[in-house]
Amino acid sequence: MVKLYRPPPSEQIYESYLPGKYIGFTVERYFADRFSYLSREEWCEYIRDGRITVNGEQVDPATPLKQHDFIVTRMGMREEPPSDRTLDLVYEDDTIRAFNKGAPLAMHPCGRYFKNSLTEILKEAYPGETPRPIQRLDALTTGLAVFAKSKEVATHLMKEFEANRIDKEYLALVEGIPPENNFVVDAPVGKVKGSARGVGRETLNPKEAITYFELLSLQGDRALLKAVPKTGRTNQIRVHLASIGLPVVNDPVYGEPHKDGVHQYGLHAYRLRFDGIDGEIDLTAPWPEHFQPYWDALCRESKIAQR
Repeated sequence: MVKLYRPPPSEQIYESYLPGKYIGFTVERYFADRFSYLSREEWCEYIRDGRITVNGEQVDPATPLKQHDFIVTRMGMREEPPSDRTLDLVYEDDTIRAFNKGAPLAMHPCGRYFKNSLTEILKEAYPGETPRPIQRLDALTTGLAVFAKSKEVATHLMKEFEANRIDKEYLALVEGIPPENNFVVDAPVGKVKGSARGVGRETLNPKEAITYFELLSLQGDRALLKAVPKTGRTNQIRVHLASIGLPVVNDPVYGEPHKDGVHQYGLHAYRLRFDGIDGEIDLTAPWPEHFQPYWDALCRESKIAQR
């Protein structure tokens, strides 16, 4: 069993230059839109208290932001949740590194996480380098997390992701039994509350979302599925499965969290295939141990079918 690490309490200080797409936003709108885990009123309190500064100066919440503004946010002393900080390198060449990310572990400092994030761990492991993730994984999703070694490679691969030219394959352990062996969920995903997503007419700014599913194995009242998203919406697989009554195992947002504190999660980024700078790259990440019984059952069924 993986031992989780909880760093000692520390002051959470975030430093960044304003991303280009937010030029012209007021300070309060920038934080409310980009970091929706706090309300607009809560962000205004941080700004008025001077815990958020722009170019080293205290500002009014209605101050418009300009290109290259340097923003510092002091979130105060905080004790982070425990995380799986295991650094499992599964592939490396001159252009990228790929890790099999554990869970719970955030990709970036955000919300409750700071030191317990993969980018901060990589800063410690590779001093002097800037971690450049080319895709997002939720804190509770395990599997392939790819980092570019240069701006050139990062730009190329992010364009590949944005154009949906990346073949992605996930393994999803779900509560319940699907009615069919192969099925598709074609339902636009939009915001429903805070940072959560959903499907249906009540969502805000819904966008096209399509996911293909294949039943791989059954164990009791749970199923192991292969999930192939054809679009890249936030929380897409988790939202689509929850919408049809098959929530991912131990999903505290769209399903039910384990009540016994077991840190075993049901979504794993298993495979990525894409065109890198020097040609095609095809990567896989070993699944978590608690997936193994389902895989063993699949192998047994395959052998029986071949007889």
